[in-house]
Amino acid sequence: MFDLHGKTAIVLGGASGIGEATVRTMCELGGAVVIADVDREGAETVAATLATQGLQCAFCHTDIMDETSIAGVMNFTQERFGGIDILVNSAGIPRTVAPDCEVIDMPLDWWTTTITGHLTGSMLACKHVLPHMIARGGGSIVNISSLAGFLATVNQAAYSAAKAGVHQLCREVAATYGRDNIRCNTVVPGLVLTPRGRATFTPEMVALFAEETPLPRIAVAQDLANAVVFLASDAASMITGQTLTVDGGMTSKLPYWRSKLQGKNPDKFAKTTFKLEAGS
Repeated sequence: MFDLHGKTAIVLGGASGIGEATVRTMCELGGAVVIADVDREGAETVAATLATQGLQCAFCHTDIMDETSIAGVMNFTQERFGGIDILVNSAGIPRTVAPDCEVIDMPLDWWTTTITGHLTGSMLACKHVLPHMIARGGGSIVNISSLAGFLATVNQAAYSAAKAGVHQLCREVAATYGRDNIRCNTVVPGLVLTPRGRATFTPEMVALFAEETPLPRIAVAQDLANAVVFLASDAASMITGQTLTVDGGMTSKLPYWRSKLQGKNPDKFAKTTFKLEAGS
């Protein structure tokens, strides 16, 4: 059921992190994958590595801030592989490009850039892939969002609003195009130890996430790729309009859970630092 032979996928943001892990996993399962990314060097390196393994992977330079560029990767994939079965919206823009802050201090250009990079780009990818999927008889769209779409982050008003919008966009696409045999779902990561995650989160923040996560490690990119591939595959053929949170259970409990459990078995939490280092 996780066999992707005969399937063609586009992974926006496939040059690194969760996107790269998704590309590799889909190729290893037999899929033909197009890496759509603005990072030409990184994407070409991934595509070339997979090609040496006899896997089907191509690169198409794509800027999620540009509708013409997004439409272009759909046409490129159609011409290269004859159709599109899967779209993964994993691209985003860093805070160096789209700074963020509290609402009271928000410059309009910060807000507009962040919404464009984290929500509008996903909408445009859906807009331009849907005709290809409808013509093919169906398809699966998987968005990558964030816990910030559920929970307030205090100083990231634009990013949080964009990610919440991704969740609703998912439901709208699922409801509107389900009768065209198109599914749309969203994967919601917690902290993930990708290169960007390591650069964004201080060691103190990582330690805090580790303490608040019931499972004894922090997620790596492959954990998220596994969830994406599941939702994209025929194994999830009756799942649409849903959000799947992959955070080790961090958002499944109330704030006082740790103090209650620690009194019963303090050794459970003594291993957190070791497991974090081992899992990273």
